[in-house]
Amino acid sequence: MHIESVQLHNFRNFGWLELSLDKWLNFFVGENAQGKRNLLEALFYAATGRSFRTRSDGELVRWGQDGFEIIVRIVHKRGAEQLHLLYRQSPKEKLYGSNGLQLSRTEYLGRLYPVLFTPEDLAIVKGSPQQRRKFFDEQISKIYPLYETELKRFSRVLRQRNRLLRLRQGEVKESPELESWNEQFAALGARIMQRRLFALRRLSLLSRLTHRRLTGGEETLMLLYRATIPLQREAGEAEIKSGILAALREQERQEARLGQTLVGPHRDDIQFLINGKSAHLYASQGQQRTLVLALKLAEIEFIRSESGEFPLLLLDDVFSELDGKRRKLLVESVEGKVQTMVTATAAERFALFRRQGRLFTITRGEVVPGEPYR
Repeated sequence: MHIESVQLHNFRNFGWLELSLDKWLNFFVGENAQGKRNLLEALFYAATGRSFRTRSDGELVRWGQDGFEIIVRIVHKRGAEQLHLLYRQSPKEKLYGSNGLQLSRTEYLGRLYPVLFTPEDLAIVKGSPQQRRKFFDEQISKIYPLYETELKRFSRVLRQRNRLLRLRQGEVKESPELESWNEQFAALGARIMQRRLFALRRLSLLSRLTHRRLTGGEETLMLLYRATIPLQREAGEAEIKSGILAALREQERQEARLGQTLVGPHRDDIQFLINGKSAHLYASQGQQRTLVLALKLAEIEFIRSESGEFPLLLLDDVFSELDGKRRKLLVESVEGKVQTMVTATAAERFALFRRQGRLFTITRGEVVPGEPYR
């Protein structure tokens, strides 16, 4: 799978932009705040219908305009396809399309798979459990677009359940309304946890193999799912649901006192172990970078194995965060396999790539295609 061309209209600092892209390597060079990241953001948005930088679509609209438009022409194993996204602020609407046909968001998703690697991804290891849950949830949503809807439904049920707990003001007597919310919470929570466990098993194997290669066999990486309920290996959805309901009963008094839900997938965590030790607590900066690099490379293989297509790789100034050894390993792992978009402030950052690509210079939202670059 690759993008042949992209058109942007009033997206961030781009008034009008039309680019033809190389099938394998595209290098974008420019000073900071010129539009390099905006271009990667547009490609990510074309694939996912959302930004990786903000929750507000309005922030993506060029100053003084009412909306933006993104058109990408992609080639995949089923042939060529033109994807079209249109966002307007007044009246507020977001339209998705493919080859001239309007689609729902769910129908649209899953046509282009992005893998994004930014300097902020290094926080996956040392950051909060929420960041790690988000990372895994995003991987699942790329392969199973309905998972995004399931997450939203779960969040709504969680909010309603917490609201009811607060309204009951510490009461622990039986409540048919609370039992109803418990049932919905457990059913949706079990589905989410089962999908996470499946993704974790696949990513754990792939990242462990990649990590051993990156460390010359000196380190072993393990990924563990830390649930707030007792969880048996290979547990099914029905078993997980029963476990959630049992945990809710056990926590009934505590939840009534605090007015919040204390168990469920919204409080779970993913733990990374390097040679049996917590990476969150003990990993050096170099080990953190290697771990995240292994996760990103595993993400590529996970998408390929589940979808049958290689994803689009977006590298946002990550070479500035990796040393020479890790840069070389990253390039060797992806070159000639996936279409790659790389940003940097200087073209010298691209010297490790052996395959010829296209070099683009970006200045104040203007993109100048250069000669083929090698």
